[in-house]
Amino acid sequence: MSNFDELINDDAWRLVDVIVPSDEAELAADFLWGLGVVAIEEITNNDTVVLRTSLGENPQSSVAIIREKFPRVAVTTVDIDRSVADTWREFAEPTHVVDDVYLVPAWLEGPVGCRSLFIEPLDTFGLGNHPTTVLALRLALQNVAPNSTVFDFGSGSGVLAVGVASLLSCTSLAYDIASSSQDALRMNAIRNNVNTCLWVTGFPDVQVDAVLANILSPVLIAEADNICSAIRPGGVIVLSGMREDQVDNVLRHYSSCTERQRIELDGWVAVALQKTN
Repeated sequence: MSNFDELINDDAWRLVDVIVPSDEAELAADFLWGLGVVAIEEITNNDTVVLRTSLGENPQSSVAIIREKFPRVAVTTVDIDRSVADTWREFAEPTHVVDDVYLVPAWLEGPVGCRSLFIEPLDTFGLGNHPTTVLALRLALQNVAPNSTVFDFGSGSGVLAVGVASLLSCTSLAYDIASSSQDALRMNAIRNNVNTCLWVTGFPDVQVDAVLANILSPVLIAEADNICSAIRPGGVIVLSGMREDQVDNVLRHYSSCTERQRIELDGWVAVALQKTN
């Protein structure tokens, strides 16, 4: 058995039921997508909606964030046999990023003649096919210099960190509050034959050339000073995870930067900034 295979858990899949009042269901679902979940099943029950999804084998940190954002929710967990839970994998397909670059589920073949980034999502973080991840990787490939040092803040399954390491020959530092993301990063680095992805605990000790942050807008605001401090003068910051009506408020907290590029997909926006001082 390969190192890659050993990282996959063949037991039960732990799902989370987020039970919300009907009038908060859409906002709560958007919030979960912003956390990078693979899929959401919506179950309507009178005046409430159950949003069933996966937040990994240790969902406590994400559940705490959800409860803080939505005080009226109830959260429970349920374990489902993996042979049933993984049926979604049959319908997964490659996702186009930019030019000839595709995000490809690790169990599929990549499109012929294209550059493929193979992603095993584990139970938490998705394939990278959510618009926020596609936008962030697209901007990273267009704005980050090859062979630079990059910090992926809120790395999830490591799509961005592994992507720039594989496609731009960067050295990638990665961190996420979810403990299982370290295994996801290691797995996807192995799958894509890169050895320049390093896990760090929190922000790096030295300034880097680029920071990639695909996280929710409240976190982009709360961590703005730390993100800007982690970047050398002239370095690039890629911010993703914002809805259209959140962008201006987020960017007010990045006054030490100028905007280089802004792109949108399905109501989500990502912005590339350059630190000026």
